[in-house]
Amino acid sequence: MRKFAIVLIALIPLYLHSVTLKKLHFKTDGEFKSSDLYKALGIQTPTWYQFWKEKTPKINTKIISSLNESLEYFYKSEGFYHASVKKVETNSSITFDIDEGKSIHISSIKIQSDENINDLISYSKGDRFRTLEFTKIKKEIKTKLLENGYCNYVLDAKARIDIEKNNVDIIYKLNKNEPCKFGKININAPKNIKEKIVRSRLLFKQDDRYSLEKINRTYSMISGLESFDGIQLNIDKEDDTVNTAIELKEKKKKTRIEVGIGYETDIGPRGILRYEKRNFKGDAKKVTFDFKYSAKEKFATNSIYWPAFLKVPISGYYYLDLKNDFTYSEIEFDNFIEKKFSNYIHLLKDYDWYSVDFGMGYERINIKKTGDTCGVSDGDFNLLFPFAKINIDLRDSKINPRNGIYLSQYVEAGLTILKDSSTYTKLITEARIIKSLNLFTFAAKGKIGLIKEYENYLPESKLFFAGGAFSNRGYGYNSLGAFDTTCKNVGGKTIIDTTLEMSHPLYKKIDGALFFDSTLLSAQSHRFSIDFVHSIGAGIRYNSPIGPVKLDMGVDIDDSKQYAIHFQIGQSF
Repeated sequence: MRKFAIVLIALIPLYLHSVTLKKLHFKTDGEFKSSDLYKALGIQTPTWYQFWKEKTPKINTKIISSLNESLEYFYKSEGFYHASVKKVETNSSITFDIDEGKSIHISSIKIQSDENINDLISYSKGDRFRTLEFTKIKKEIKTKLLENGYCNYVLDAKARIDIEKNNVDIIYKLNKNEPCKFGKININAPKNIKEKIVRSRLLFKQDDRYSLEKINRTYSMISGLESFDGIQLNIDKEDDTVNTAIELKEKKKKTRIEVGIGYETDIGPRGILRYEKRNFKGDAKKVTFDFKYSAKEKFATNSIYWPAFLKVPISGYYYLDLKNDFTYSEIEFDNFIEKKFSNYIHLLKDYDWYSVDFGMGYERINIKKTGDTCGVSDGDFNLLFPFAKINIDLRDSKINPRNGIYLSQYVEAGLTILKDSSTYTKLITEARIIKSLNLFTFAAKGKIGLIKEYENYLPESKLFFAGGAFSNRGYGYNSLGAFDTTCKNVGGKTIIDTTLEMSHPLYKKIDGALFFDSTLLSAQSHRFSIDFVHSIGAGIRYNSPIGPVKLDMGVDIDDSKQYAIHFQIGQSF
């Protein structure tokens, strides 16, 4: 073995000497530039900032013949069936001299279909024929049919090319037949996870109209339980019935520990610790402990999550999840320090495009004023309140959406059951819209919040504040108080918080953004007749697998000395 290794090492210089590298050039004045051809062949070239690298790539001379064939195939796929590729080789370079010739153009498009597919045909009469585009359209037609429930379609797509006349006739014949339906649904789950847990995540049931989109979204719903290492949805079609078999493999690594540090302008350094146990005691239950520490904020939270906890007989059977959150927190505001014990019991239903969350909350709050400040009542407060939140999510992605609408409505109402408790109502309505056009992404967000007190005062921390990465970015987190009061930095009972943003790619996964934030914050309920505070700013985004990582800087339009820098992970729209 030792002698064999010595021989290999001795042969390395001979092997390296046998590899001949030459510069690769293209000579063409047609449709495609050299950069297009390098990309088509999969040959990397230096980026604009790699100024120290040779701009013209070098290739191994042994692959010249394969490159020649690849170029000819590329030109044919782009509609240049008469293209000729000639090779000119010297001691230091290889040049492909390309004559594109006349291209093939579309002379007619004929569609015979019982389903509207016109919106999927992306080319028109007279366009240059491209094989890749033709194949892509066929795939999109099949996908649309499956998404609409048609699995027995007959699609005949032909491209009749006349090389002498340099034209092509395209024909689409489609018979979608009758829609299919879901048949038997078999679930093979691990022994310690009941079948009902998985069924509570299904977006279809037997005899429903078949939909490929529902299959894909069901996969995401099951994956959201975070209890499986392997998820397979196998489909077996019988005539107009699609049977589904779901195979699940239990997650082996059930414990996850996360440690992180961060920084915000107004809070300073922050440490984060998270402990999570998935499939705790079976049935996909989850237990988490979260700890956050900084000079101004301290949090300790325990959360218990139990999926499919309650069965409700609505439209067959409807499962609700149970979640309990217990939190202790200390937060230092500008005028006071809040210490709080809270417990929230949730009943949840997440049905992919909408979610419902309702339950009962309890908060024991201690407010201590820091100095001689007005508008803040210190002491102990007991709050007991039912709450409900409904979300409608029609975005194309929950992690990093590019198109869609998101709507949310939250309400809570204080009860007088406990001693010294407050009665009040709190409403928060939020809407987000995001739209991508070419390389630009436009987004808008608006939030309206109202608080009405009936008996006893609410603690200051239950009122509205603005500022931060998800609010007016010219200000630090919760540092913007009500405007229409002589007291400084106190909470409001009416808020309108809006954002307009435009982003554009800068380089690979990095985007640049410009934004305009505007906030109205009043100390009175239902008061909208005061001025807004406006901020403008810019930021960069890195599009990571877990969502965009953002760095923003905002400044008050009327006071350039007022600015803030924000770092966040996750989409705001």
